[in-house]
Amino acid sequence: MAQDSERLTILSDAEQFALYALPDFDDNQRMHYLSFSETELKLIFSRKEIHSQMHCALQIGYFKAKYAFFIFSWSQTETDCQFILERYFGDQTWIPKSVTKHEYYTQRTAIAYLFNYHLWSAKFLPQLVNKANHSVHRDVSPRFIVAELLIYLNENRIIRPAHTTLQTLISETLSAERERLSKLLINMLDEPSQNIIQQLLIRDEALSGLAILKQDAKHFGYRQMVLERQKRTTLAPIYEIVTRLLPKLAISRQNLSYYASLTNFYTIYDLRRLKPEQTYLYLLCYAWQRYRQFTDNLIDALGYHMKLLEDQTKNKAKKKYAIEQAGRQQETRQVGRLLLLYVDSEVADTLPFGTVRERAFSIIPKHTLEIIGHRLSQKPVSELSLRWQMVDDLADRIRRHLRPLYTTINFSCNTTTSPWLSALAWMKDVFSKQQRLSQRPLHECIEDTVPQRLRPYLLTFDSNGKVTGVDANRYEFWIYRQLRKRLKSGEIYVDDSIQHRNFADELVNVSNGSTILSQLDIPWLQQPINSQLDALRRELHHQWLSFDRDLRQGKLKHVEYDHKSKKITWKKLKTNLDTCQQDSFYQQMSFCDISDVFHFTNTQCHFLSAMTPLQPRYVKQIADPTNLMAVIIAQAMNHGNLLMAQTSDIPYHALETMYQQYLRPSSLQEANDRISNAIAALPIFSHYSFDLGILYGSVDGQKFSVERPTVKARYSRKYFGKGKGVVAYTMLCNHIPLQGWLIGAHELEAHHVFDIWYHNNSDITPSVITGDMHSINKANFAVLHWFGSRFEPRFTDLDTQLKHLYCAEDLVNYEKYLIRPVGKIDLELITTEKSNIDQIVATLGLKEITQGSLIRKLCNYSQQNPTRRAIFEFDKLIRSIYTLRYLREPQLQRNIHRSQNRIESYHQLRSVIAQVGGKKELIGKTDIEIEVSNQCARLLANIIIYYNSAILSRLLNKFDGTKNPKTLAFIKKISPVAWRHIHLNGHYTFKNHRQPIDLDVLVSSVVLG
Repeated sequence: MAQDSERLTILSDAEQFALYALPDFDDNQRMHYLSFSETELKLIFSRKEIHSQMHCALQIGYFKAKYAFFIFSWSQTETDCQFILERYFGDQTWIPKSVTKHEYYTQRTAIAYLFNYHLWSAKFLPQLVNKANHSVHRDVSPRFIVAELLIYLNENRIIRPAHTTLQTLISETLSAERERLSKLLINMLDEPSQNIIQQLLIRDEALSGLAILKQDAKHFGYRQMVLERQKRTTLAPIYEIVTRLLPKLAISRQNLSYYASLTNFYTIYDLRRLKPEQTYLYLLCYAWQRYRQFTDNLIDALGYHMKLLEDQTKNKAKKKYAIEQAGRQQETRQVGRLLLLYVDSEVADTLPFGTVRERAFSIIPKHTLEIIGHRLSQKPVSELSLRWQMVDDLADRIRRHLRPLYTTINFSCNTTTSPWLSALAWMKDVFSKQQRLSQRPLHECIEDTVPQRLRPYLLTFDSNGKVTGVDANRYEFWIYRQLRKRLKSGEIYVDDSIQHRNFADELVNVSNGSTILSQLDIPWLQQPINSQLDALRRELHHQWLSFDRDLRQGKLKHVEYDHKSKKITWKKLKTNLDTCQQDSFYQQMSFCDISDVFHFTNTQCHFLSAMTPLQPRYVKQIADPTNLMAVIIAQAMNHGNLLMAQTSDIPYHALETMYQQYLRPSSLQEANDRISNAIAALPIFSHYSFDLGILYGSVDGQKFSVERPTVKARYSRKYFGKGKGVVAYTMLCNHIPLQGWLIGAHELEAHHVFDIWYHNNSDITPSVITGDMHSINKANFAVLHWFGSRFEPRFTDLDTQLKHLYCAEDLVNYEKYLIRPVGKIDLELITTEKSNIDQIVATLGLKEITQGSLIRKLCNYSQQNPTRRAIFEFDKLIRSIYTLRYLREPQLQRNIHRSQNRIESYHQLRSVIAQVGGKKELIGKTDIEIEVSNQCARLLANIIIYYNSAILSRLLNKFDGTKNPKTLAFIKKISPVAWRHIHLNGHYTFKNHRQPIDLDVLVSSVVLG
């Protein structure tokens, strides 16, 4: 949306209201903020006149609420004044008078001094400018900078300045950062480098170089990978330039990703219109990120083909070996009958040998006997030998698919020399000379790469058994297999990659760590390790004592212990879904179109204002909200813009323009956050919680097929049939989908639990994360505990969980327990590795690495790696405490079960939205377009959930004064995830201004059971 002024937008309307608008207290808030201590009353009554005292009282109450001062009229504060008069002034009468400027500023100074705050003045501006300059180097988004400034002001107890002051400050900071980067680029980019970058914007025949680079590979087939290598080669000169410039530009990883993302959404025409140095910046960052993405795609293709070939060789070898074994068994019986001829007493010794041969040939024909004889006289073929024979059969595919990938990627290692990389370098040199490995002398082959047990298979021999060289096909495959294995383990890595870099290079440098660690508000970093471990050790021991006592006394009614088998049986708890009551409630709702619901929610939340173009200042007209509605619904319901134009009153060109200019993952995320925050402000929201003071968030993935395959989409016969698909991974809290993104169907959902929680930007912060068994790995309990949250998955197999119960005391102390721990946690190792764990925590906290990359690399580390072992030991500690609580507390089990049921209900809503267009799929040609489709669908689900929550909130307010507990309890049980009363399909009408939805009319005829 275009802005009404030339000022930079740093806060949404709702955020501005929350920070700068006069507080609007309800009864509870009024009681809290307008109740004064003796010290506060002393200041109030120190004012001479009653109207000054009233003004001082209001300013103190408002200051406690928002830590700001306000200029207000008495008419705006009538209810608050009445409350203060009745509570503190008794029968005194007062005449509202305006306070003087002197009195106003005097009160401000006194109140600020009372609460130990500093009034804003120009002397604090240099400090704020310095903080803004520091923040802009981490993230150039205005929202991040303003958040950092507000945190700084709050920590230093400085009253925040006016909104326009922050706008001006941040605008000047961003301008200074742009100017800094522009000057550096002008000075560092010579003319040849500029020409190389500008080549991306030159149109060659149908497409420009940049347009070709933006196209995503559809699969890992040969032709697609050839194109990926060509695109990577195109970017190589620019990548070399940006690699040389990045240290001097001092751009954070976050900012680099942001600048690169702009190139994805700007057209070639837009980039040509920008200032040259600004275009260079965006293209350089895009080239850096895209080059590494191409490398990751090639590595993924390498792993895909390697696994495919290994599986085929293994399966074919097993099948052939089974046939061989079955044949040998059949031959053994026949040979046995043949051997019995030699001990048959009925066969005389004088019988001619020709007669005996005839009898032998009657058992086994002569030709067959000859074959069997030769076979039995040789050593039986092993399954390993058959696997290498299968490698010979697949040699052409190895050369076609694997060789170009391995020879393109530049591998590195942690050690000074690696025999495997030396072997790869030798192979590259041989292939560059158009020769085969078998043509090279044996002494050139790296000796350490041929283990003794595989020499018969990897080397060739003459008739005398002397080694003559290497078996070219088998040796090449062996080297590729070992490189892939060591790449997964972290022994070998790729510098020019995003996902496969050296783990040590991913971690932030905390050598001067006290500064970095102190700036991070992470619970793990705030307390000494010994005190944390002591508290957890005591908690674990207490849980063991309580569990054993309750189990012996029979207090655990949901668990039965068999003294004979010494096993426990778990009785699964039942939960009441109340589906019939919910259906009867929504049946009473009058039907309305999804467009009307969309319009109603936007009127209440103003979320469409988050859909800003890339350059808001240069937009000449405000975006039409009806067009935005139409294009969002078209993407969410898989109609696409063309079909939506055919079934609505919005033309295709308008839809396409909106799609190109306004639909981006970041803007859709912001729109979702606004609706989420609006739902949290509704009266019904607090009643969705299971437990006071605890917000349960649930995570789970939902499978969607894709209209057009990309490298992120993978096969899954169970979910996609013969097609490909992705997983929409979502975090839900109190029915609200707070965060969500797409992951590959082959990726482990457990690797994304922390990321999806930590990257949540809404005002709702779940304190507990639940999940199914797919959300569990060896580190999630530890990682979420480090950051002050709790991971509480739903267990399904009790016997399996008992194998993960550990103790922190000596095992001897638990010998007489009915259920005993399986081992002791090494607390000393955790203490020893604290500094390394701190480095990992800081890296996660600064978002320099994703949890997925961290866990994948940790799991592939050597089992003897002390940091890996320490993290997994700490995870055992937290997991054991939780598991014992889970076994002891039925209510905890119910809460987690209900939390997971809610995300399943949300999945049903998402499935219904997707299938309006026909299939449960996401549309789009590239990964970004598919992500836009996913975010649009989440936005539409959020709109429906807000609409239903608004209805329930209106009913709650309506019946709150009736003192009917059954009716109120019924309202609180109704889920807002419902769609039966909303028309999702048909002909969409957006431009007809129909009567807006009136909630009072809607709920007037509702009868509650």
